[in-house]
Amino acid sequence: MAQLEVEAAEALLLQEKKWDNPEVSLLYNVYNPITGKYFDASSEGETDIEIGQSIPIGGQRKERIRKQEATVNAATSQQEWTNYQTRMDLHRLMAEVYYLQEKAAVFDTEIHSVERILTAYRRQAEQGNLSHMDVARVEALKLRLVGEQNGFLGQLFERKNDLRLMLCLDETIFVVKFSYPLSDDHPSGSHFPSQLPLSDFSVSSRPDLMALQSLAQAAEHDLKLQKANALPQLGLKAEYDKNGNICHNFFGIGATLTLPLLDRNQGNIKQSKVECERIQIEAEIAQRQANAETRLRYENLMRQQALLEEAQGMSLADWSPETAEKQLLNRNISMLEFIDLYDAWRETQLLIIEARNRLMQAAINLNEAFGKEIISIK
Repeated sequence: MAQLEVEAAEALLLQEKKWDNPEVSLLYNVYNPITGKYFDASSEGETDIEIGQSIPIGGQRKERIRKQEATVNAATSQQEWTNYQTRMDLHRLMAEVYYLQEKAAVFDTEIHSVERILTAYRRQAEQGNLSHMDVARVEALKLRLVGEQNGFLGQLFERKNDLRLMLCLDETIFVVKFSYPLSDDHPSGSHFPSQLPLSDFSVSSRPDLMALQSLAQAAEHDLKLQKANALPQLGLKAEYDKNGNICHNFFGIGATLTLPLLDRNQGNIKQSKVECERIQIEAEIAQRQANAETRLRYENLMRQQALLEEAQGMSLADWSPETAEKQLLNRNISMLEFIDLYDAWRETQLLIIEARNRLMQAAINLNEAFGKEIISIK
């Protein structure tokens, strides 16, 4: 749709560059009193042919073209901004899909471990070495883990469906598990800039702001055009009069000029001036809002990075369920202690994954605010 807007603006620019067509008028004598004939087509009949061509003056054509050129620039910048925003939306969606996969994988680790414990407990219960109550507790733990995992899998299915729609994939194509950059190569986001100079917060080259600047230029050219339209309208004409009254086969050239006495285009000039001021104010407000938004998103990125570093420094971050599994099977810890360890590990892993997700989203949001990928996430 944005591309169609550009093509439409370019088509209007092509039209504005065209000159007005010349006008041809033909006047034919109905009754010739000399020959006494109606519509006399002989050499004695009178025929008057007139050709006229309008000539724009004072910028009446030039400002129209410049105005439309600025409109084309605005449409082109808006298309670039639409493309960039769409790409950032895709990055956000892919990141969300990836980290939902990571959360579901946390439950896979625990469920597989619980299944191994459950197999061993059932064997011990059949031999009479273990209470069936302990088996029931492990079964309940597995059921709870499967239920929580299904919640994440449901969200994952919805996000994959959104991703498939956004990529315009056929319904027979499914999105499988994939890896996303940054998470593996830079899990802590340490490659993110820890400090940006204040000059880097300038976003004047962002496509949407450039589009507003082009619209402001178009409004300025429109104001000049309306002032030019207040000038007289000039036209050149040539006339050939066969058997005219002045002389035989009269040919003459002349000009037409409107007199701007009653209409001097005051209303359109005032309206164009107001529109020009409005767009300039809108562009200034958008610039300030973009600068403020960039600063806020940068501060959010720094906060999310600090949160992730703190989460990765937790004592359970590098711990694995296999350790608790071995301790339980060796009777070194009780069932309640085992469940507490599982819950603590799972919450820690989910917290780390969510912190990584928020850090990624903060980086994407900052890139969007700048209008360029100052943080590479490819």
